[in-house]
Parts: sequence; C-alpha cells; structure tokens
Amino acid sequence: MRSPLTTATLAVAALVVCLWAAIAALLYQQRGAAIASANASGVHLARVLAEYEASSLRAIDLTLGYLRDEWLRAPESLDAAVQRHEEHLKREGLIQVAVLDRDGWMRYGRLPASKPLNFADREYFQFHKSSGRDEMHISEPIMGRVTKQWAIQFTRPIRDATGAFAGVMIVALPPPALETVYREMRLEPDDVITLVRWDGAIMARTRDLASVAGVSLKGSQGLGKEAPVAGHFRSSYRVDGVDRLVAYSKVGSYPLTVYVGQSMTTVLAPYHKQRTLLVVAGAVGTLLLLLLGRVAISRRRLRLQVEEGERLLAEQRERVMLELHDGAIQQIYAVGMHLERSRQLLDNDPLGAKRTIANAAAHLNLVIQDLRNFIAGEGAPPRDEQAFMEEVERIVPEDVGGDTPRFRLDIDPSVVKELTPAQAAHLLRITREGVSNVLRHANAAQAQIRLGRSPDGGIRLEIADDGVGMREEAAQSRGLGLHHIGARGQKLAGRTRVESAPGRGTRIIVEFPEHA
Repeated sequence: MRSPLTTATLAVAALVVCLWAAIAALLYQQRGAAIASANASGVHLARVLAEYEASSLRAIDLTLGYLRDEWLRAPESLDAAVQRHEEHLKREGLIQVAVLDRDGWMRYGRLPASKPLNFADREYFQFHKSSGRDEMHISEPIMGRVTKQWAIQFTRPIRDATGAFAGVMIVALPPPALETVYREMRLEPDDVITLVRWDGAIMARTRDLASVAGVSLKGSQGLGKEAPVAGHFRSSYRVDGVDRLVAYSKVGSYPLTVYVGQSMTTVLAPYHKQRTLLVVAGAVGTLLLLLLGRVAISRRRLRLQVEEGERLLAEQRERVMLELHDGAIQQIYAVGMHLERSRQLLDNDPLGAKRTIANAAAHLNLVIQDLRNFIAGEGAPPRDEQAFMEEVERIVPEDVGGDTPRFRLDIDPSVVKELTPAQAAHLLRITREGVSNVLRHANAAQAQIRLGRSPDGGIRLEIADDGVGMREEAAQSRGLGLHHIGARGQKLAGRTRVESAPGRGTRIIVEFPEHA
C-alpha cells in the first residue's frame, strides 16, 4: 500500500504528465489543422488560377480562330485584324502574331523579320503537320527567333480548301505575363505556382523560369486525363528540392495543370510560434506544479505528522482508558462490593465480615500496585499458570449466598501455559470486565468462565450468565465495557461477539489465534 506522501508525489507527476500530454495533443491537432488549412486554401487557389487560365486560353483560342479565318479569307487584311485585336492581346502581354506556310517559312509577322526565317523544326509545327487534328497547341516556353524573348506559342493549323495542311497560325505570349498574375497572389518567399503541360513541360513559374527550362515534371500527380481534376500532396519539388505542400487543379479542357506549392516552413510558421509559446507555458506550468506539489507534500507531511501524533495520543488515551477501566476501576468496584457485603455481615456474621474486609484490603493493595505499575509504565502480567489462576480467582466473587451469582470456572491449564504475558494480561482484563458486567447488570443466578481451545485450534474465552439478557440492538451498540472487551479482542488479533436476548442471559465470546 502506497504512503500518502508517495501518492501525493505520484499525483503531481501525473499532473505534469497530463499537462505535457495535453500540450502534445494540442500541438498535434494544431499541426494537422495548419496542414489541412493550407491544403484547402492551396486547392482553392489552384482552382481559381485554373479557371483564370482556362478563360484566358479560351480567349486566345478564339483569337487564333478569328485570325486564321481572316488569313484564309484575305491575307492582306490580317494586319488590320491583328490591330483590331491588339488591345485585347496586349492585356495578355502579346509579343508576336505570325503565320507559317506549309514548309515552315514565316509568311506574316506582327514583328517582321530582317531576313526569311524557317520554323519547320519547331515542335508545334511538327505537331500540327503530323496530327491531322484542328486543335490549339500550347508550346513550352522557347526563345523567339524574331523577338529574342521567352514566349509560349499558342498555335492552330491552317488548312486549304481541300483540307490539306497549309501552315500554322501563331500567337506568342510571354510566360512573365502569367508570372505577373501569380505574383498578385502575394506568395511567401519559398512558395511557388507552376503551370505544367501534361507531358511534364513547365509552361510558367512564379520565379526562375529560365533555370527550369528543359526540366520535366512528367509522372507528377495531377497530370493526364486519368488524374483527378483537383487534389493535393506533399513533395520535394524536383526543381529546387524545397519541401512543400502541393495543391493542383486542371485547366478546363486544356492539357494543363496549375500547381500551388506552399513551403512547409511557411505553412508551419504559425504552428512553430504556437509551439514555442506552449512549450514555454508548459515549462512554467510544470515549475508551478512542482512548486505547488512541494508545498502540498510539505503540508501533507506536516498533516501526517499531526495525524500520527493524534493517533498515538488516541492510542495512548485508549490504553489509559482500557487499563484504568478494566484494571483499577473494576478492582475498586470489587472493593466496594466487599465493603458493602461486610456491612451486611457485621451483625450476624462478624467473622465473615472480617474476612470480607480482609479481601477488600487485599484488593485495594492490588489496586495500589496496579496504579504504581501503570504510572511507571510497567506491566505485571502473571508469568505462570498458578499466578494466572490466582488472579482469576480474585476476580470472581466468593460464593457467599444472597444476590451474588455463583461462578463456575472451566480453565484448561494447557492453554494457560501457552499464553504470552501480553495475552494473559488482556484475558484477565476481559475477564474482570465481563465479571463486573455480570455483577452489575445481569441479575443472574449462575455464571461461567471458560477458557479453552476453539474449534479451529485457537484460544477461546467465554463468559456466560443466565441473567436478564439484552435486546439485540443493545448488544450490537455496546456500552463502554463491551467496547473495551472488543478493543482487547482486536489487540489479540481475534474477534469478539456478544450473544444475548431478553430473559436468556448473555454470552461474551473472544476467539484469537494462539500465535498471533
């Protein structure tokens, strides 16, 4: 069984553990919440940007179709048509509008070349020449041979009246135009937004576009027809190795995907601040708990010392009460009975009266001796069977007739021989209290004191009478005398029970193990 001080220490330790467990749980929750919030905001931003890109691409595609139709209708009117769309295309950062013939030679250019140029080697030209499909093609950023700028080429095929490939219509827009839009998002230093074609080519990026030329993100989540429209994942970008939360969204029906990468350092910055605050708060809380625990333990120790002192005082008081009540007081009561009896005998039996007075004097000497031993802290229990039997015989009143009950002794000498001095002392005190109760309250004719073996091999003391008895509740509640008998039974490591009923006498039984 743990001591109260150990329990208090464990309680303080448990509080400290609970404090840090709560802090850890809160930090875990906040970290998860920060990541979940960043993923949600990233996906939302990616969708907004994808919708913006899709809208721009639709506008560019419509312009391509219109200019191509104008070229097919009247090539000489294309310049005027370009001028009519100039204002709109400037908002997209227009660099060049050009037309290539079936062999890749530039037939028209908003920015005319100083010499004839051929673009048959361009990837977009080869795509349209071989695909046979009428669809807009979006190139990866390439260095313009006329403009000498990085640009994305938006192209559509030109076909003649027979449907044969007749060239390519080109609108060139700079990636920095996309970067300008992205920067309006107010990104953190390590955050990045990237526009990627489904074959892995990087089309636009918020920073360092030139450094990623030729880098492929092929195989990344979010690329291809089978990939979900939007999603998120955590990854170290192949470009710069920064650990990021990446959200993505496809750009409408176009083979493009917008990626929003948020640096984990940025995402977790508020969490790290909160963690620092909570750790400091936890350290302060731990210190306070330890201080409070120390105060509580000191108070508990003091309280235990007080309680121990009170317990010892209570035990001492109980011992005094037991010794005085069961010893000197009962013997004084016996002296009083002897003196009362001698007064009754003076007229008719002077010799009997003298004998009774002598017994009273002997008892009074025993009282004086007991009180001296008690004050000196010394016990005087009988050391042998003869002394024990003599003490029992002194406790039992003489059979002189009248109202005094007749006592019968049934004591097993072998049991007396095995008693320790302490056991003998307790049994004599119990016997004296039991006899006193019989004399004062029982109104009995016969009484018996029996000391022997109990059925389980222990020792059994029984004091019985045939007197008026007690009601059950009176036997259970017990007065001071029965309480003292029960207390001495406990000191013998045994049990005490009282059996009584009105008109059927009283039986006090004390049983205890021999070697308790």
